[in-house]
Amino acid sequence: MNLNRRLFLHSGLMTGAAMALSPRAHAETTMPDWHIGYQTAPAAGFGPGPMRLVSGKAPVGLSGTLYRNGPAQFKHGNAYATHWFDGDGMVQRVNIADGKAVHTGRYVATKKRQLEMAADKFLAPGFGTVGDPSYPVASSDDVNPGNISVLMSGGELLALWEAGSAYRLDPVTLETRGFKTWRNDLKGMPFLAHPKREPDGRVWNLAISGRHIGIYNINPDGSTAAFGMVDIGAASYIHDWTMTDRKLVILCQPWIQTKNTPPFIGGFQWKPEQGMKFLIVDKDDLTRTRWAQGPARAFYHTGSAWEDADGTIRLDAAFYPEPVLGSGGGADEIRGQFKGEHVSSKLTMAVIPTKGDAKMVETNIAGDFPQVDPRRAGLSRKLTAMITGSVDGRPGGSALAVQDWSSGKAEIYDFGSQYMVEEHLFIPKPSSTSERDSWIIGTAINTRAQRSEVWAFDASSVEDGPVAVWQADYAWPLGFHGTWSNA
Repeated sequence: MNLNRRLFLHSGLMTGAAMALSPRAHAETTMPDWHIGYQTAPAAGFGPGPMRLVSGKAPVGLSGTLYRNGPAQFKHGNAYATHWFDGDGMVQRVNIADGKAVHTGRYVATKKRQLEMAADKFLAPGFGTVGDPSYPVASSDDVNPGNISVLMSGGELLALWEAGSAYRLDPVTLETRGFKTWRNDLKGMPFLAHPKREPDGRVWNLAISGRHIGIYNINPDGSTAAFGMVDIGAASYIHDWTMTDRKLVILCQPWIQTKNTPPFIGGFQWKPEQGMKFLIVDKDDLTRTRWAQGPARAFYHTGSAWEDADGTIRLDAAFYPEPVLGSGGGADEIRGQFKGEHVSSKLTMAVIPTKGDAKMVETNIAGDFPQVDPRRAGLSRKLTAMITGSVDGRPGGSALAVQDWSSGKAEIYDFGSQYMVEEHLFIPKPSSTSERDSWIIGTAINTRAQRSEVWAFDASSVEDGPVAVWQADYAWPLGFHGTWSNA
C-alpha cells in the first residue's frame, strides 16, 4: 500500500493560515483554592523532590514509576491561554521504591514552547487557539505541545499529542531528546495520544488526518513492524479508539470537520443524525473491514474491548450525549472561574453484534478517564475504573469508581470535597493474575493543603479507601493521562 506522507503533513491539524490572536488582559484577583490545578508551573519544573507518606503503609511489592502528562503553561504576561488543551506539556514522574516516592516534573522542550517563552506570549494556533498570524506553521509539529499522554516503548519514554510526532524523553531526568521517528518514511507522521498495548507488549496506534487513518503496528522492542491505512469516509474527530485481541475498533463520532482553519476544533460540526459509526479492522489484514452503526454519542476516552465466542464485540467508554470542551474549553477555569458542567457522560458498554446495529448499555456512573487491567487489554474482563463525582462550585472529579460488568455493581470511594481527582491506573501485583489482585494508583490535588498527592488503592477493596497516600510539598497542574513502568 502506497504511503502518502504529504497528505498527512498538509491536510492535518494546523496547516491553515493563522488568524489574529486577541489576548485578554486579566486583572489579578484572589483565586479559588481549586485554581492551583490551573496555575502555570515553574519554568524549571519540579524536583526531584521526596513525597511524604501521609496515610497508610506503602504496599509490599509496589515498585516502579508513574508517569503523567498534561498542560502546564497557561499564562504569558497578562494573557491567559484560550483553551486548556493548548498549554505546553509537562511530564510528571513519580518513582516509588522501598516505600518511598520521589517526584520530578519537566516541560517538554517543544518548538512551540521555545518560541513562545522567548516572546513571552502565546503565538501558535492549536486545538482551541486561533494563534498569531506571524507564527510559522509548516507542519503539525510546529504547533505540537506534547501535552496529552506518555508511552514507554522499547525502553524509551515518549510524550504524546493528538496530531504530531511523539517526543523522546529521558525516562529518569525527563530531558527532551527530540522527535521519535518510527521509520524513515514515517518521519513527521502523526502519532495519536492513545496507543493500545497488547498484554505481550505489542503496540498499535493511529495517525489521524481527516478521513485518512494510518495504523501503526509496533513490536515489543519498539521497532515498527508495519504501517497501513484505512479510509473512514469523513473527517470525524478521533481522540481515542480501542481494540480486541483480533480487531481494531475505530469509533467515528458524528463530530465532523467541515473546515480547516484555526482553531482546529472550531472547524467541527455536530451532526447527530449520522449517529456513531464503528469501523472494525482485522489486525492480520487491514483490508478486511466492516462497519456497524450506533446511536449518536460524543466521547474522548475508551476503556478497552473484547470479543465474545460468537464474534460480538463489547467495548466500554465514557459517552456524552453531545460534544464537550469545544472552542474555549477550560478557558474559564484557567482564569479562576467555573460556571458548572452542562453535559455529563455515562460509563457505557457498547455491544456490537456480527450483524446489525450496536446497542448502548449505560451505567449510572458519570465521569471520564476509564482504565482497565493491562493484562486484560483486548481480552474479556470484569472491571473498569473511572473518575467520577463532583463538588458544587469547582471543576474536576472527586471520586474513584470501579465498575464490575459481571455483577453490574460499582464500588465508589469519595475523596472528599477538597480533592480534584485525576486518572487512576491498574497496577498488577507481582506474580498475580486476577484483576482484583492489583493496585489502582493515581494522582489528586488536595486543594485545602495546596499540594499534589499520589493515592494507592487495593483493587479488591476500593471502598475501604487508600492503602497509602504520598504528598508532595507543592501542587503541579492537573494533567490528562499516564502510564506505569516497573522500572
